[in-house]
Amino acid sequence: MKIKRFISLVLLLYINSIDTNAQDSIKQKLIDKKNQFHDGLVHLKRDLHQHPELSGKEKRTSKIVQDYLLDLGLEVRTDFGGYSVVGILKGSKEGKKIAWRADMDAALHVFGSNPNAKPKAAHVCGHDIHTTIGLGIANTLSKMKDRMIGTVYFIFQPAEETFKGAKSMIENGLFQEIHPDEIFGLHVFPTEVGTVSSKPNELFAYQRRIKLTFDTTIDQNAFRKFLKELLEGFIRHKANGEPWSLVDLNDPKYGLSNPKTIYNDYFILGSNISTRNGDNTISFECTYYETDSTRLDSISKTITNTILDSEYAKFYIKTSFTAERPTVLNDSKLTEESLTILKGLYGEEKVKTFYGQIPYSNEDFIFYQNEVPGVMFLLGGSNKEKGINALPHTSEFEVDEEVIPLGVNIFSNFLTKRIIINFDKS
Repeated sequence: MKIKRFISLVLLLYINSIDTNAQDSIKQKLIDKKNQFHDGLVHLKRDLHQHPELSGKEKRTSKIVQDYLLDLGLEVRTDFGGYSVVGILKGSKEGKKIAWRADMDAALHVFGSNPNAKPKAAHVCGHDIHTTIGLGIANTLSKMKDRMIGTVYFIFQPAEETFKGAKSMIENGLFQEIHPDEIFGLHVFPTEVGTVSSKPNELFAYQRRIKLTFDTTIDQNAFRKFLKELLEGFIRHKANGEPWSLVDLNDPKYGLSNPKTIYNDYFILGSNISTRNGDNTISFECTYYETDSTRLDSISKTITNTILDSEYAKFYIKTSFTAERPTVLNDSKLTEESLTILKGLYGEEKVKTFYGQIPYSNEDFIFYQNEVPGVMFLLGGSNKEKGINALPHTSEFEVDEEVIPLGVNIFSNFLTKRIIINFDKS
């Protein structure tokens, strides 16, 4: 009897050892497969980074995105204007419809301090990262489509830098063909890699570039000084801060994570005054940023009226704008729900509610939000230890590539909380 028990025990231990070895083997295969997936995404991002395409010229990028989505088995549409691509992932049953948007274009940027250097096309705003993460999310969710109740639309947008892409897609019937209940997107941001932030309502300051046109007989130097003093008279900010400086963005006392942030209630200038010559005219241009939308019209009217009451009135021709950019306007209820979900998944150290409005930035994501409740997230891409600073549109701009698998994981998990996934399905 004792011998039988001993043999049974040996057999049980042997079987368990086989099971353990098999489990370890399966686990390692899953890890290898996951690493292979992430390595593939990093390779894809590097390829996009090495082949930047300006707004309206995203032909190669668009083809890569289209082929990737087709390989995943998604329905793909390319008829919404420009080089846009929309991938449609349908679940096993009808349900909630969600859109995820990523922009694809590069920007012109002057590298170095040479004033005569020509600008080059470059991914200095992270759109290569946005595109890669969007494709990674599509890949991840496509593996769950048999368990998914609902539809996810992946919108890959051209021409964000010119503020034309979103408008063009909408004007070309995007929301006549797809009908999302909500829309999400992200932008890389100079917070620590893998952190997520957002806030209800205005995410950025409102941007205007005013253009004042005069007869060429005006005394240009004298008027430039007059205009500089006039514009500086509008500058408004909290007494303890300088919102035109970005050094305090992440400061716990003055930065965006503090309800008393200095990046709240301000008017700042975003550029020096530049001139442009026309036919017997000269124009003076300057960009400014205002957090209060109700002040925008009065600012331009005051500038014009002050000029008309001055010695320069006889040279004045007109006031116009070369840029009038609204701000991303996150749906308040949806933002609160989304941040609650993300904090529940990753904790409040990794997911932050921001306050105030970010200067010098903007996004044409607002045009989708005018049609559908939406939220834009800020995904940290900086890494102090590696000396990486993900501040867009700077010569030092760089993104820690660890943000790619992190971003895919974070927002794939998030979307599974917004749409029904039947994890019990065999």
